[in-house]
Amino acid sequence: MYASTPGVRAGRRFVLLALALLAALAQRATAAPPTEGVQAPTFTLASLNAPHWSLSGTRGHVVVVNFFATWCPPCRAETPDLVAIEKRYASKGVIFVGVDDREDAALVSTFVKSKGIRYPIVLDTDGAVSREYDVRAIPTTYVLDRDGTIRYRQVDELDAPLLSGVLGAVLAGSPIPESVASQKFHSTANGATTQISADLTSAQSSTPPNALALDSAIATGVAANKQLDDQLSKPDAASINYFDVNATRDKLDTVLANAYTARAALPGSKTATADQTEAALLRGQVFMDQEQFAQAAEQYDVAMKLTPTDTRGYDGAYMAAYEQKNYATAAQIADAEAKLAPDDPESWLTVASARNALKDYPAALDAERKALAIAGPAYAKDPTAKAAAYELGRVWLKMARTQLLAGNPAAARPLLVQSQAAAPGTIVQQQANEQYVALEPAHIAIEQTAVTQAQGASAQPAKVFVIVRNPSSANRTINLTASGLPPKWLLSFCYSTVCNPYKVSFALPAGGSKRIELLVAPLAQTGGPWSMSVNASGQATAQVHVDAKTAKAAITVSAS
Repeated sequence: MYASTPGVRAGRRFVLLALALLAALAQRATAAPPTEGVQAPTFTLASLNAPHWSLSGTRGHVVVVNFFATWCPPCRAETPDLVAIEKRYASKGVIFVGVDDREDAALVSTFVKSKGIRYPIVLDTDGAVSREYDVRAIPTTYVLDRDGTIRYRQVDELDAPLLSGVLGAVLAGSPIPESVASQKFHSTANGATTQISADLTSAQSSTPPNALALDSAIATGVAANKQLDDQLSKPDAASINYFDVNATRDKLDTVLANAYTARAALPGSKTATADQTEAALLRGQVFMDQEQFAQAAEQYDVAMKLTPTDTRGYDGAYMAAYEQKNYATAAQIADAEAKLAPDDPESWLTVASARNALKDYPAALDAERKALAIAGPAYAKDPTAKAAAYELGRVWLKMARTQLLAGNPAAARPLLVQSQAAAPGTIVQQQANEQYVALEPAHIAIEQTAVTQAQGASAQPAKVFVIVRNPSSANRTINLTASGLPPKWLLSFCYSTVCNPYKVSFALPAGGSKRIELLVAPLAQTGGPWSMSVNASGQATAQVHVDAKTAKAAITVSAS
């Protein structure tokens, strides 16, 4: 699971941090997510290999739609299982598609190659599809039946046994069975909710309310939440539906908050402030789950004012502000929390994230340098400590990403090298390496068209066509050259009204392409008809084969 700073529900810390990170990257919707039993919203996006990939084109197949990002640790952890299950179920007609959230195509492509992903990856460059599906935490996965109806959805890292069970049920048209872990979770939560409600009724039946009954209610709720957190931290927790977790725990937390409020109101209570704080934190979490972010912010503000040294209120307020796109408020909250925990590098990385959302990159870098000033000495004290190495690698990686956001790739490169060196063998090292590779300009791709062969008369030219594509995220000047021509033969590059022999240069925008005619001509008699063919596979070079009585050659066309 993806750990974050302490929260009300420790078992969901990984989700809370993913929420904050994703909110910083994409504009979130406030509508309820598509649920089981309804048609999945259709979409068409560019994929890594084609300009258009459409969900509507998968009708008649069971489809797995996985929302992910390369920076997300649980996304990376579940990828090998997704790859394995896709291979196993492809013969059964199951189609997988990964939807990347707002990342550079070169980075995503590097990730895909390193993980051996063979299913389509589409690029949600403006977050529109994530908004339509209300993806507020990743990974989020939907499984659709052959009619495009949602049969299963989950927020969490999926493993092979769980996904296999879901796909087996959907393929068979049978209900998806509830796991043993899910049954235990609901039993624990529902039993505690019932007991707390009974204790509350008992407590409020007397005047003043029965303090012992309120103590019992609160003790039951605290113990139940600890048990639920423990259950959610176990390997089989992925089988517990995230959306059921929210709804079930919201009922528990609501009655527990009422118990805290009632105990805080007891005459002469010595725990009134602490109880009011716990009630506000619980209600804030319930409002967050229900996507009522303004109300959540109000509750977290109460908690911060009641107990200004408790960072839990700041954590919740920060996320609520992000969800409302109040990035300036989020930055203020992050600054305040950093003052409470100035010796924790994570405090300063949160400040940096908030400043990046405001595009205040100098301030973000300043905060990251403060994190570095803490993480660096901790690592130097014991370079063998895995936690210290991981933290230092994260700081270098965060600094590199801020430089990239600021448009300074040259400054990012040495930081990525430092990140890899600090945290070898970790996810941080993998991410830094992928980002470093992605900064290298993507090679120009030469792709063949439907016409790959042509014939010419004895001294007459022939032609075929190729597509030259710029897959990088920057405008490029393309240089095409021909080498290896036999004596008295000519290859010209032609497009529009331009036709240049042996070499040509032209501009291509980011992601752009141009159709180029390869005109091959003998400059002397060839003794009869001759033929040519082109072999281009998306690499930076292609081969043009000439077969004539006077010459047999493989001409190399190179793009740079």
